[in-house]
Amino acid sequence: FVRRKGFASNQRRYSVKWWEKEPLRFECQPDCFKCCTKPGIVHFDREDIRNAADYLGIPLAEFKKAFLIRDDGEWVLEVGEDGAPCSFLTDKGCGIHEGKPKQCQSYPFWRENMDSKNMWKLVGGVCPGIDIGPMIKIDTIKSFLKKFRY
Repeated sequence: FVRRKGFASNQRRYSVKWWEKEPLRFECQPDCFKCCTKPGIVHFDREDIRNAADYLGIPLAEFKKAFLIRDDGEWVLEVGEDGAPCSFLTDKGCGIHEGKPKQCQSYPFWRENMDSKNMWKLVGGVCPGIDIGPMIKIDTIKSFLKKFRY
């Protein structure tokens, strides 16, 4: 951050992100599901657990027991263990699409993917929807980044 003349020491100037200077395009591609097969961890907060369990029509405790593990105080779903895709991936896509967690809703607009243009391009090597489709509004990107805190 750069301090501007006349600003108190506790006031900082907003630093514009690279993706605020140039338009980003993104659109999920039909029958892709690559993001659902990448090894990693999917975080579920209370709301995510409730939404997914409700969508599946099962009690919260049963959902947690069947799909999640506790990791450092957080509920998570491990994806890619032994090459397995997400537990909810079906041949038609996400089996809990309407109840999927914020992390999945916000992909590929994760902080780690938005850190630099080079990282965005690197993710584009895995995700065919990057740089395709409509321009994504800056407010939409900010909303995704705020929604998914990891």
